[in-house]
Amino acid sequence: MRKLTRNKRGQFVIIAVLIMAVMIIALAALMNRAVTYYTHEPWEEYLTLIGNIELSSNRLIELSLTNYTNAATPDPNILKNALDQWQINLTRIYPGRGVSLNYSNYFIVPDWNKTSSSSKATASFTVDIASIGLSGYKFTATAFLNLTVLATSTYQINVTVKVEDGRPLTNLGKANFQVSNSSMSFTIMNVTGYYDQREALVYTIECNQTITTPITVSVWDPRGIQVMAKYP
Repeated sequence: MRKLTRNKRGQFVIIAVLIMAVMIIALAALMNRAVTYYTHEPWEEYLTLIGNIELSSNRLIELSLTNYTNAATPDPNILKNALDQWQINLTRIYPGRGVSLNYSNYFIVPDWNKTSSSSKATASFTVDIASIGLSGYKFTATAFLNLTVLATSTYQINVTVKVEDGRPLTNLGKANFQVSNSSMSFTIMNVTGYYDQREALVYTIECNQTITTPITVSVWDPRGIQVMAKYP
């Protein structure tokens, strides 16, 4: 009787172990499929989609500011028109996904003809993607360029050029600048940058004519955004 009981108990343990093994294998396979599905199929795709929407929105803001600051007669509605078209294009680019984009708090401000001048455009966005239940994803896109004239000497002008978050813009050359006064445009011979403890980076613009103030200094960054400053 004891031997029969031990045999039954041993069989139960073996069966239980087998059942647990099957459950663990099945659960592992299920989790693997779930992780693979959510990580590599839809979520990776939609994270890429959201990233593309953010990058494209930033580029739209930059292009709008570039066009505005370089126009002989700037269009005050250039940013709104671009944002409206971007809303339409986005639904055409991703059909069937329920992608919608709304914008608010948008503006373009060229604050020019000062010793420290700037160009700025910004807009806030809200993205919904119905196909994955995403609602209210928010981000802000901003394009900014600042030009500050620090000082002048007989043939030189010292300036700083900064972008978003006050970061100095590097790798600018003489093709990025223009200097003039009321009677002439100066020929820029060279532009060099040097480290400054306070300003981080200062550009020295060297001209081949004697600089007589007041002067107007213009800069174009690699995006094409323009700023015009006057000194003093």
